[in-house]
Amino acid sequence: MAESHLSTTSGSAGSFQTSANPNDGNGERASGAALAGLKEKLTDAQDVVKSKYRVVSESTDDFVHDSPWKAVSMALIGGLIIGMLAAR
Repeated sequence: MAESHLSTTSGSAGSFQTSANPNDGNGERASGAALAGLKEKLTDAQDVVKSKYRVVSESTDDFVHDSPWKAVSMALIGGLIIGMLAAR
């Protein structure tokens, strides 16, 4: 009696597993396509950030070379403000 119960349980579990496998394959393909799309978007965003960083870096470098005393005074004022806020 226990043997027949075990065979029935294993038979139903086996049929459940075979019907679940095709759905898992489709889900994995969809996940792979979504991950590929996400990877492409992140690569594009990284390229945009790199180009904007270069622009900001070059303009900052030009500003410091054109007026070094303004840059030093701005750095001094920024340091004083940060120091005063940190001392609180």
